[in-house]
Amino acid sequence: MGFSLSVLGKFFKLGLEPDVFTFTTLINGFLLENRVAEAAGIFNKMMKAGNCKPNVVTFRTLIRGFCMTGNNRAAIQLLRKMDEGACKPDVVCYSNIIDSLCKDTLVDDALNLFLEMMSKGIAPNVITYTSLIHGVCNLGEWKEATRLLNEMVSKNIFPDVFTFSVLVDTLCKEGMVVEAEGVVEMMIQRDIDPNTVTYTSLMDGYCLRGEIGKAQKVFELMLSKGLMVDVVSYSTLINGYCKCKNIDEAMMLLREMTCKGLVPDTITYSILVDGCCKVGKLGDAQKLFSEMQACGQLPNVQTYSILLDGLCKNRQLSRAIQLFGEMEAKKLDINIVIYNILIEGLYIAGKIESARDLFCGLSSKGLRPNVRTYNIMINGLCIAGLTSEAEKFLIQMEEKGCSPEGCTYNTIIRGFIHNKQTSTAMVVIQTMVERGFSADASTMELIVNLLSKDEVDPALLPLIKKSL
Repeated sequence: MGFSLSVLGKFFKLGLEPDVFTFTTLINGFLLENRVAEAAGIFNKMMKAGNCKPNVVTFRTLIRGFCMTGNNRAAIQLLRKMDEGACKPDVVCYSNIIDSLCKDTLVDDALNLFLEMMSKGIAPNVITYTSLIHGVCNLGEWKEATRLLNEMVSKNIFPDVFTFSVLVDTLCKEGMVVEAEGVVEMMIQRDIDPNTVTYTSLMDGYCLRGEIGKAQKVFELMLSKGLMVDVVSYSTLINGYCKCKNIDEAMMLLREMTCKGLVPDTITYSILVDGCCKVGKLGDAQKLFSEMQACGQLPNVQTYSILLDGLCKNRQLSRAIQLFGEMEAKKLDINIVIYNILIEGLYIAGKIESARDLFCGLSSKGLRPNVRTYNIMINGLCIAGLTSEAEKFLIQMEEKGCSPEGCTYNTIIRGFIHNKQTSTAMVVIQTMVERGFSADASTMELIVNLLSKDEVDPALLPLIKKSL
């Protein structure tokens, strides 16, 4: 680009004016090197030049550059500049900005821009609609996505495999697998072959519903069609088997994918570590944790949190503390979720003082306890019979701006009842009802038990009924 700029400089020194093609090529060159500011500088020089004004391709190019860096504001300003001049925006200009807005979850702004282009008589194309469908799908708005799909079809704008795949993925994540199957059928009827992404999304939908047999059939269908089954496809099916607690089948898939030359990634290993932990196979989980590192796949915070949780829940506290130390040594971003796991593990192991110390040290780590942290503290203290201290934590969390939730109230109510503090439990029940929460199944069982033993003042019956 340095040589190109020197040539441009000579043009100006010789009194020659570069043409629009030269300027546009330079702008594109800067964008290819992610030098958006320099590209904008060339554009501004062009605007100040004599008779050489940017054409629609020039505007498109710079708009694309701004969108690449998420500078939607600058892209829209450029669009407005086009509106003011002789060179009007086209569908490509609008589609680039709509896509960028959708990627930044500014879907309402994207839809407004979509309506604007329609009002100007600029017809959207498959890219415009696909961007919008992708945007609304990312927000879980499958009804709006379906409406847009039907609208584009009614305008004889034919969705491509990417458009359909986005919709299949969203429907599956919403648990609407039957509807997703319908979309796949529509694709086939239109002679659009579902690809690896489409089928993997469908597999994921079945796995989320526990229908591992159907997921396996889709996997086999992909193989029979000669589609490239990738790491994501294998990881999806492995996740399904792990969710069904069929770890042996999941491990077979891991070995199968490695035999095919596919390299399991951090997500694949994290899924398997989680599956092993859930069925109490801590030894296998730790072997996988070591194996992934030996294969060059570095565990992330999520992987560590999965193994840490498994160790804590299976009362392997010393190994959990060692693992936590490894995280600190590697300077990983240890968030409140990790601390919550360890605090709960300390309570499970009966290390009440250590749990308190870890909680008190959160502020020095720049972390604030969340509602889950307080719930763990309150539950641990109640189990230990320290209900007065648990009540102090209930008060403290509100003072710190952390509002108790239904689980918080139910936890401390059960703690009071278990510790024969029925009258205090009734006071908290009243607060819970006033806050719009109700008793869960476990609390309800304890309250019914108290009623059957006539251990509750009859005057409190209306309040108890409200809590149920």
